[in-house]
Amino acid sequence: MNPSRPRIEAVDAARGVALAAMGVYHFVWDLSFYNFVSPSTFYDPRFQFFGHIIAVSFLALVGVSLALAAQGGFNPGAYARRTALVAGAAALVSLGTYFFMPEAFIAFGILHCIAAASAIALAFLRARWFVSLGVGVLIVLAPWVFASPSFDSLHWFLGLGVSEPRTLDWRPLFPWAGFTLIGLGIAQAIIARGVPESLAQWRARGSLANALSFGGRHSLAVYVLHQPVLLAIVFVAATASANFGSVGADSATQEADFRLSCTLECTAAGPARDFCEKACDCVVRDSKNVGLWRQVLANSLATEERHRFDALTRACLRPDAEMIR
Repeated sequence: MNPSRPRIEAVDAARGVALAAMGVYHFVWDLSFYNFVSPSTFYDPRFQFFGHIIAVSFLALVGVSLALAAQGGFNPGAYARRTALVAGAAALVSLGTYFFMPEAFIAFGILHCIAAASAIALAFLRARWFVSLGVGVLIVLAPWVFASPSFDSLHWFLGLGVSEPRTLDWRPLFPWAGFTLIGLGIAQAIIARGVPESLAQWRARGSLANALSFGGRHSLAVYVLHQPVLLAIVFVAATASANFGSVGADSATQEADFRLSCTLECTAAGPARDFCEKACDCVVRDSKNVGLWRQVLANSLATEERHRFDALTRACLRPDAEMIR
C-alpha cells in the first residue's frame, strides 16, 4: 500500500477475523488428529464449509488489498517482495508437511494459491471493475463446466481434473483464484464511487479489535507460526494424557470414530459408500492382524510402521481387492 496514504484498519481487522477463524479450524483439526474430538468432526460438511468460507475470505481480501494498493500509486517492488514472501512461506509449508505427513503433504494449498492469484490479479490492476468481477466469476464456475480427465496431470494446481488429490490442504487456481479477482472487482467498484467515510475512518478500539488489526497487519507471520504452535500444544496435551492414562475414549468408541472418519474421507474422494465401508473394514482388520492397530489409534506410527500402514490401506482401497468385493 502507498505509504503516503493511511491504512484502512477495517481491512486489517477483517483479515484478522479470517486468521482467527483459521486458527479455530486448524485447532479442531489438531484435536481430531490426536483423538481429543471425533476424527469425523473434520469431515463434517458444515465444518468443511466453514473452511471454504475462510479460504474465500483470505483470497478476496488479497484482491481488496491490491485495489487499495493501486489507489494513488502502485509500488511494484513492494508488491513483488510481498508475493515472494508468500511464495517462500508456501514452499516451507510444502516442505514441513512432506516430513510430517508425506502421503498427504500440501503441494498447492491456500498460500500457494494466494501467491499465484496475486500475480494473476496484476493483469487486472487497471481493468474496469466489471471486467475483474466477471473474469473472477468465470474462474469460479470453470470447474463445473470444463472439468475433464485430460486435465488430471495438472489437476494438483489447476483444479480442472476429476480426481481429487489426497492432501491436507488443496486450493487450486480454478476455482479459488477467482475469488481474488472478485474481491479486486468489488473493491475497484467501491473505490470508483469513493470509499465510504465510515470505512476509511474506522479505527480499532478495545483489546480484541486491536489484536485483530495487529494480526491482520502481520497476517503472513501469524499464518506461518500459528499451526506449529497449536500442534505443539495439542501434542503436549496428548502426550500428558497418555502418560497419565487419561484417554478420551475407549477403544470401541475410537474404532467407531476411525471407521466413520475413514468412510467419510473415502466417499469424499468419489467411491460409493458401500465400497468405502468395506474398504475401511479391511483397513481396521488388517491393521489389527499386523499389530499396528494400537499405534493407529494413538497416532504414534513410526516411519517404517507408517509405510506398512499406507501399503495395506492402498491394498484395501483397490477396487479389485478380493477382500472387499
